[in-house]
Amino acid sequence: MSERQTLDIGQWIDDQPIKSRQWMIIALCASVALLDGLDVQAIGLAAPGIGAELHIPPQNFGTVFSAALAGLALGAFFLGPLADRIGRKRVLIGSTLFFGLFTIATALAASFQTLLVYRFCAGLGLGGAMPSFISLATEFVPRARRAGIVSLVWAGFPLGGVIGGLLGSQIIPLYGWQSIFWVGGLAPIALALILVGFLPESLAWLITRGADSTTVATSVRKLFPDRAVSDDASFSFSAQTERRGRVVELFQEQRTVGTICLWVSFYFAFMILVSNSSWTPLLLKPQGITVQQSSLALALYNFASVFGSGAAGYLTIKFKPQIVLVLTIIGGALAYASIGWTAPDVTGIFVGEALFGLLMGCGSSGLIGLGAIFYPSRIRSTGVGWATAAGRFGSFSGPLFIGFLVASGVKAPMIFALLAAGAGIGGLVCLALRLPKGEAKQATT
Repeated sequence: MSERQTLDIGQWIDDQPIKSRQWMIIALCASVALLDGLDVQAIGLAAPGIGAELHIPPQNFGTVFSAALAGLALGAFFLGPLADRIGRKRVLIGSTLFFGLFTIATALAASFQTLLVYRFCAGLGLGGAMPSFISLATEFVPRARRAGIVSLVWAGFPLGGVIGGLLGSQIIPLYGWQSIFWVGGLAPIALALILVGFLPESLAWLITRGADSTTVATSVRKLFPDRAVSDDASFSFSAQTERRGRVVELFQEQRTVGTICLWVSFYFAFMILVSNSSWTPLLLKPQGITVQQSSLALALYNFASVFGSGAAGYLTIKFKPQIVLVLTIIGGALAYASIGWTAPDVTGIFVGEALFGLLMGCGSSGLIGLGAIFYPSRIRSTGVGWATAAGRFGSFSGPLFIGFLVASGVKAPMIFALLAAGAGIGGLVCLALRLPKGEAKQATT
């Protein structure tokens, strides 16, 4: 009688280079991130047309911006843990489809109230998708490459902002503000169908949830067609055996300080990033900066963010991740402050936005990558989901906070400086982060 084949899939993935099937999974996950970036840019571009048609005063758009962001936060909070229970793929597909449907509904909004509901629901879908695509992207690649791959996936967000800006500038004048939401809604519906056919379920989730060996073997053979795997093989995933991702586990095994630091950093990083995309044109308008000039500045910001996000993976692998995060986040905060202080000098604004995108893009991507390697597989979606939710709460409260400052008569340079100070705090707390020993070693090799 032959001995039953025993495979540690986690170790198997760690010992091999990333192959074509894995790159396809990474590309699919990055496509969902791209849709997030497109949506953030779309609402800002559509706001003037929405306000004119639905008779919404400009000061009320802080609430419109924050409605989707509130949904994003709640989606990450509740659907991240759900993905640890019912599967990353199911939650990702359902969330992406849900987002697409309510983005189309946004184009059909006939009142301020319905607009808020549709934006909230669209955000709920996107918020639920993020923890799943981050977990999937990391669990199919070697541990030493996880931070870099997450940074690469997250580069889809600023790329989506670039595409959204260029697309919106062309189709909104021709077809109205609704057109950007039709495109932004049909794209995730089409992507959800692609995910059904081409995205595999997480092997780590299948194994830790006790899926039958035939199902796991079939998935492994699709991922590694050059390796022989029997249907009755015994599978493990790097000794991860617990079956539930519970929030309380984020504070166990010496993870309390790290979890709190991640939440603080995520909060301030997302606050400044989203506030920049939504409020910068309005804040700079009294300084004599036209909408066209602000649009070009934001295009530079998004374009630079693509390179910053891509560089995060290399830097966090080459150097100590915590130091990289401190330097890039604080540097990005100083660049953001310079935008307010150099206005109305257009060149200074352009340079400030480009540097802000490059540095904060690197810092925010590095944060997400660090979150992915900080938590073990059994609670990774939960950990990343709650950290992301903290960030989404920051992105929700940021536009409201700016609205309060504007209503209170605070000038633009001080508003830029206050947000930059918050981001600086988020950068400094990264110094207190301590990676698990095994992950810290992998992150710097």
